[in-house]
Amino acid sequence: MTLLNVCRPTSLAELVAVLRGADPVHLIAGGTDLLVGSRALPDAGRLVDLTALPALRGIDTTGPDIRIGAATTDAEIERHAGLALRYPALVQAAAECGSVQIRNRATLAGNIANAAAAADLIPPLLLAGARIAGLTQGGAECEISLQDYQAGSGMLITTVILPAEGFDPDSAFVKLGPRRDLTIARLNLAVTAQVQDWRLLEPRIVAGALAPRAIPLLRAASVLDAQTLTADLLRAFLDALSAEVDAAIAGRASHGWKRQAIRGLGIDLIARLLKLSNRDPLFDGVM
Repeated sequence: MTLLNVCRPTSLAELVAVLRGADPVHLIAGGTDLLVGSRALPDAGRLVDLTALPALRGIDTTGPDIRIGAATTDAEIERHAGLALRYPALVQAAAECGSVQIRNRATLAGNIANAAAAADLIPPLLLAGARIAGLTQGGAECEISLQDYQAGSGMLITTVILPAEGFDPDSAFVKLGPRRDLTIARLNLAVTAQVQDWRLLEPRIVAGALAPRAIPLLRAASVLDAQTLTADLLRAFLDALSAEVDAAIAGRASHGWKRQAIRGLGIDLIARLLKLSNRDPLFDGVM
């Protein structure tokens, strides 16, 4: 006999009532980590299925800020034309999250709450200065920055907000994984900048799968800032990327190959940002 009860609220009012109840609450939306992974289902409390809540779905790019419902799937992010126009890095990251089947189930908030070092959506979200709105365990509304979010805090994410001032008109995301499909990133990079006359103005770069949490690469970004893109500048940029790896994970088993791999990924990042092939003459002789 199981002590686990399943409920499927259809409104935020119903959800708040569940959160205020006495039973322990376990949340599930896409379920791609819980149902197909090695984790066991909880054996007591309430398993709350969030998939019937319209308030947790949808993407709104019509206002100054971009607002995305927490249960919006990776596939919905990948296909959203308005989001692709305003913040392509997030769309590109969603498009590279596992298989088609995974993207059709996995949710934005799940990617955040799972808190994996290799989570693909986190670097572009951090670059945008994302904020997350949600409910506390007692059902009260709250809002914090993604940077301050702590997995396991008991906060139920309802909306992810990308402030209009948080990202530049040009952005890109690239990743490196152990195989072509169904891949978990061994390294990923996101960049936002304003591209102007072969210069990147105020570029910002965040790396995932390099530390327990995604980290900004300040040194590498500063090398590019407002400088005309040449082979010499790109070589200095790649050297700075390797130095960032040295600073982050010196002495780890992955240090040697990551300091080399990030160089190729850096070329891919600049190429995607400029909408070029990584075989463009700009990159000749850089590696």
